[in-house]
Amino acid sequence: MAYTGSHATNGIGVHDENDRKFYIVFEGGNPDGVIFTDNKGTLFGDKAAILLTGQETFELFDVSQSIVSALASRCRIFDKSHVKKRLDDDLPSFGGIHRSPGILCLTLAKEGIPQQGIRVSIKKGRQIIASDITTTDGKVCFKLLNGTYDCMAVDRAQEIYTFMVDFNDRYAESIIEIGG
Repeated sequence: MAYTGSHATNGIGVHDENDRKFYIVFEGGNPDGVIFTDNKGTLFGDKAAILLTGQETFELFDVSQSIVSALASRCRIFDKSHVKKRLDDDLPSFGGIHRSPGILCLTLAKEGIPQQGIRVSIKKGRQIIASDITTTDGKVCFKLLNGTYDCMAVDRAQEIYTFMVDFNDRYAESIIEIGG
């Protein structure tokens, strides 16, 4: 899970144990869909995600964006808490734990080079809270309440990168490596 999140991977993670199989669909590094199969049948989405114990090991297969997107739409996870419990250790965390307004500044870089002109959107659930475009030094800042946010970055070639941040301070800066 840490690898897919940090590399914005599109692919399918496969866990095969006896007659039980889990497939996790990663779109832009985020687990967006789950399929579970056993000798009794197949479950999709949230019903499959509930059965994850956190002890599974997955083999990751790289799959094209179009196939991953189509597959994820058929086994979408709407309550990501079942999968996120395994991601919590991998989230970058900044600052304390109180819920107050603050400023989050992100610098987007590709291979260490700051990227200009990338649209960055901050989402809470399905709602876009803020959106802005990176400056010449690859920086974008948002005024937000402390909490965990989904972030989506779209570059000029329409490549989409997704990541999560846990923002818990009055001011925080972070460099986010995209692509690669």
